[in-house]
Amino acid sequence: MVGRPAQLRQEYESDERARHYQGQRWEHSPRARRTNAKEQAIVESFFQSLEPKLWRNRVLDMPCGTGRFRPLLRSYFTEVWSVDAAASMLQQAPPEFGFQASAHAIPLCDDAVDVILCSRLLHHFDTSEQRLQVLGELARVTRKWICMSYFDAASVQAWRNKLRGRFRGRYPLAKQQWLAELNAVGLEECRRVYIAKGWSEQVWVWAKCVR
Repeated sequence: MVGRPAQLRQEYESDERARHYQGQRWEHSPRARRTNAKEQAIVESFFQSLEPKLWRNRVLDMPCGTGRFRPLLRSYFTEVWSVDAAASMLQQAPPEFGFQASAHAIPLCDDAVDVILCSRLLHHFDTSEQRLQVLGELARVTRKWICMSYFDAASVQAWRNKLRGRFRGRYPLAKQQWLAELNAVGLEECRRVYIAKGWSEQVWVWAKCVR
């Protein structure tokens, strides 16, 4: 694995970064707490649309980080599989069942889980090829549903960063490009929710596999 994926793994393998995510990342400010609460509510609203029992058996949380969504996942699914490319993240909050792996090559069989949660990963990749590889793996491993996020290029934050020449290793996408990449791997967007439409880059999407 070379390029941005390798750099990303190295960044998150830092013990200091892992400790920050475990104890401070979502608690250090009122804004962080609001964002976390809103994202938790968005993800739960997607899960509430699932048919009882049919799609609530096994969920894959990838990347799981230090388990921010784990309590919510446990309330909806019988089995929670926690996977991350960074061992330091898994060690900070060891899951009941989890392992280290890259989203570019998930060591699971086809249709291994009912639902996948992929939080705050896809905006790290600068090329369509990298995103398509990850999206293709997610589509292969899920039986049907994926809850994921990406960064919207048509937002004030994205435009402001571009005008200021500010680069933070995050790559926003135009909506048409996003939808084209989903369709290319057999996924269909069913619903989208913005953290703050028109302002925030972060968008959450509920998609289904239609291959």
